[in-house]
Amino acid sequence: MLKPRKRLVRAKIKEDKFVIYTARVQAFLSRNSRQLLYGFVLVIVILAIGIGVGWSRSAAGKHAAFASLLARDAYSRGDLDGTLTHANIILEDYAGTKYAAVAGMLKGRVHEHRGELSLAIDAYRKLIGSSGDQKYLAFGAYYSLGSIYYGQGEYEEAARFFIDGATRYPHNFNAAYSLLEAAHSLKQLKKYEQARKVLMRIMSEYPKSRATDEARRELEEIVFMP
Repeated sequence: MLKPRKRLVRAKIKEDKFVIYTARVQAFLSRNSRQLLYGFVLVIVILAIGIGVGWSRSAAGKHAAFASLLARDAYSRGDLDGTLTHANIILEDYAGTKYAAVAGMLKGRVHEHRGELSLAIDAYRKLIGSSGDQKYLAFGAYYSLGSIYYGQGEYEEAARFFIDGATRYPHNFNAAYSLLEAAHSLKQLKKYEQARKVLMRIMSEYPKSRATDEARRELEEIVFMP
């Protein structure tokens, strides 16, 4: 006579499932041990690279900050050669840092002070193209370019840079004066109607600026110009 089958209690069923699951996991690990090892090593390598890159960027930022400090100190002491040396180090080795814009401005200032205007123009143009969020420095580069071209008698270029600087950075505290210089440039070209429009723009956009008083006087003069 056959003996009746014993009924498995719930605890026993859970235990058997756990044993089966454990056995399957062990079998999977045994079959794929090499792939899992490679994967683990790859994760470690990626983490190491990430940490290394982060450390490298941090170190580069510190070196760039120190070089920037040396450049500004040299400029404040009138050491133009030292300023240029440190500025070039930043521009060549740490171009991706926020200190590059400062270095570009200092380089332009040194060349402008020495009368090396073509080099100054090149430095300021490069600063405009790579200034990022350094709005104050970018506006300064536009204004400096306008001033250089005005001094060379290239009034068309001067007006363009003065207007572009004020248009791109209208909230700069010298934006109204940049437009005023643009009007002066246009007057030199006898483009009085364009100059009048720029002066009207000053009065409209910067009514509280001191430049507005001069713009009003300029407008009165233009009326009597041929």
